[in-house]
Amino acid sequence: TQEEGTERPCFPTRSDRAAFIDDNTIRERCQILMEYLNKVLLHPKFRNHPDMLEFFEVSCVSFVRGLSISLKESYLSKRSHDDYRGHNIFFRLPFFCDKCKFHHGQNWFIIKDTFITYMRPDTYEIRFPMLVDRAFDIQSGFRHAGTAKGIKITNLQRTLVVKCKNSRDRDEWIEQLEKLKENAANFLNPTTNQFSSFAPFREKQLAHWFINGKSYMESIAKAILCAKEEIFITDWWLSPELMLIRPTDDETFRLDNLLGKKADEGVRVYVLIFKEFSYTMGLNSLHTKRALISKNKKNIKVIRHPNHYPAGGVFLWSHHEKMVIIDQKIAFIGGIDLCFGRWDDEFMRLVDLGPDNETELKMPDQLEAEKQASGKETVEASRMITTKMAEKAGEKQETGTDEMRSDTAKNINEPIAHGVAISGGGVKMTAKKWIESKLSDHSKVHPNSSFNDSFNDGILGHDSEDNFIKRTTVQARSKGNF
Repeated sequence: TQEEGTERPCFPTRSDRAAFIDDNTIRERCQILMEYLNKVLLHPKFRNHPDMLEFFEVSCVSFVRGLSISLKESYLSKRSHDDYRGHNIFFRLPFFCDKCKFHHGQNWFIIKDTFITYMRPDTYEIRFPMLVDRAFDIQSGFRHAGTAKGIKITNLQRTLVVKCKNSRDRDEWIEQLEKLKENAANFLNPTTNQFSSFAPFREKQLAHWFINGKSYMESIAKAILCAKEEIFITDWWLSPELMLIRPTDDETFRLDNLLGKKADEGVRVYVLIFKEFSYTMGLNSLHTKRALISKNKKNIKVIRHPNHYPAGGVFLWSHHEKMVIIDQKIAFIGGIDLCFGRWDDEFMRLVDLGPDNETELKMPDQLEAEKQASGKETVEASRMITTKMAEKAGEKQETGTDEMRSDTAKNINEPIAHGVAISGGGVKMTAKKWIESKLSDHSKVHPNSSFNDSFNDGILGHDSEDNFIKRTTVQARSKGNF
């Protein structure tokens, strides 16, 4: 008996021509082989066996709904690095020996309608999809791939070198890769696309315009809740504490809580944000990274890019992409960051109306009456109470500049010391002496000037709030300068 996984069943190798087998016999044998394989596929253990999957060239991505059919699938040996060093004989020496397994790793390669990808056979993790673009090219042979059974695949992102089992497999893979180029011909020539875009022009696509942040963020919240596999977010600025749906009574629809909830359900979350200059910008991307990762360290991955090192860093450049992609099926693109200051609705409010959300415009006297009715004292009310208390005590308190701007001058001929006698104090006595000294000096220097007359016609008042000596003249009041 043959050991499982070590040897594969073999078919007779005698020549059909030598045995004089006609077409009817061949069809009969094909029918017998087909019935045998169908019976084997009915058994789950045989159907999921790796050798059976390799024989039929199928995998877990062959029957994914929404993806195209696979043009070809099988195991190929992939070179561990992409920087092929050309035709130098010294650099090609390690590839002469096909037994050097450390230079090639076995991976399961898949050709779809517009891309080629590969995955690890043990974890079924898709490693890297290569898209067909304007630099997509296929080369084979020892001169380009370093081995006669090798294929070199190149696009704008990378160069991939693979090695087939034999020349027949190499020819089959080259044939299917050429079909891939034919299927994606619109991606190869950017001049045929509008604005030299890498993608062709398509009509009747499912798209929706968002005018403001309210509908945009609400749609994103609902899409995040429907995510099944992965969520990708890239922003210039991202605020984890952002409320996506408003108004609300709890923090269920806060961005970090939504991402943490989906991460706990097994959805992978990838976030790419701009790493700012901390001494010039207040984006605080480090807080964003720590806040998101704290929700789920396993399924939430955050990258801050780029690094700003003095030597070799990036300075005059930043990430300005604003995208949210759900399960690689729904994409929100445009210019709205998921951060503070971006939420808005059709009313375009200039200020935050607070928790009461009052939209009625009210006059100041109406607001004052409502506050008094509710028992809340305002600043003006407290000043009135203070003034009444001072009047009852026999002193009149001047509370502001409005009283200094009255139309009638009171006690014009009253001595200057009256301002000092209002409430007394060392500050007012010092001010009096300073004013008298200035008046005497000015009269000596300008004996004919009318400075003393105009100054004596005024009033010096002491403001109890700011401790300043203020002066108003009758002439200025009569002209309406105050």
